Amino acid sequence: MSMSNNVVTVITMMGEIVGRVEDETDTTVTLASPRLFVPGQDASGGGFAPGVSMTGAQDLKTATINKSVILTIIPAHESIVKGWVEYTSGIIV
Repeated sequence: MSMSNNVVTVITMMGEIVGRVEDETDTTVTLASPRLFVPGQDASGGGFAPGVSMTGAQDLKTATINKSVILTIIPAHESIVKGWVEYTSGIIV
C-alpha cells in the first residue's frame, strides 16, 4: 500500500513526526512540511514544533528520515491532520 501524498505520523526513536509523504525508497521516507509533535503538559493535547528537532532549521519544506530509526508509519489521526494543515498552511479547516 502506497502512502504517497498521505499525511502520516512517523514514530521514531526521537519522537513522532507528522508530515505528508513525498517520497519513499528502500531506506528512507521523505516528508513534506515535517513537524515534530510535542505533547502538552496534561492529557488535553499538545502541538507542533516548527521543525523536527530542537536545534535544527525551522519550517523545513522537506525532511528525509532513515528507516533505521523509524519504529512505524501510520496514517495520522484526523484531528492531527487538521491541526497540521492549519499549522503548516495557515488554512483553517
